[in-house]
Amino acid sequence: MNLIEKLHASWRASQQRYAPAANRARQRWQALAPRERRLVLCAGAVLGAALAWTLLIEPPLKTLNQYRDELPKLRAQAAQVADLTAQADLLRRRAPAASSAMPAAEELAASLTRAGLSAEQWKLEPAEGKSPALVLNVRQAPSSVLMNWLDGASRDWGLTVAGAELERAANPHGRPLPGLVNGRVTLAPAAGQAS
Repeated sequence: MNLIEKLHASWRASQQRYAPAANRARQRWQALAPRERRLVLCAGAVLGAALAWTLLIEPPLKTLNQYRDELPKLRAQAAQVADLTAQADLLRRRAPAASSAMPAAEELAASLTRAGLSAEQWKLEPAEGKSPALVLNVRQAPSSVLMNWLDGASRDWGLTVAGAELERAANPHGRPLPGLVNGRVTLAPAAGQAS
């Protein structure tokens, strides 16, 4: 007995098993009035459509909506990772050769902007004299952001604060503005790096 004959035999056995129930269903269907048959067919179509929606259409739509919500977050995270990777590459290139020169003003300006200081709040200019130093003038800059940036400049570029003249910022009426400072900070290479 080959596979096809076995399948045919099992098909006949299942037909014989369900034949009485199929005959009863056929007799009940024929006993229904035409209007009742249409109602049963409509109910079957509605049930089939509901099953198709629940099993075939709704899960992919739900997944698409979920991905539509998550995609911008993932893109933002990818942009942050790319930015951090670029910063790490920059630091890696700079680390082997500890330079006695000051970092480029554009590099410092970009890091000030990334730290959260707007271009109106700061101005970089070379210090007077022959020493390789820069003066950072700040106007109504958040003190916490400035201190965090100075700490990062020390770690990232080996810069030290050679001098600082900071005072609390005030509004036009002379009232102090909480958390904001005006003044100047002189940045120079660390003593071990100075030429």
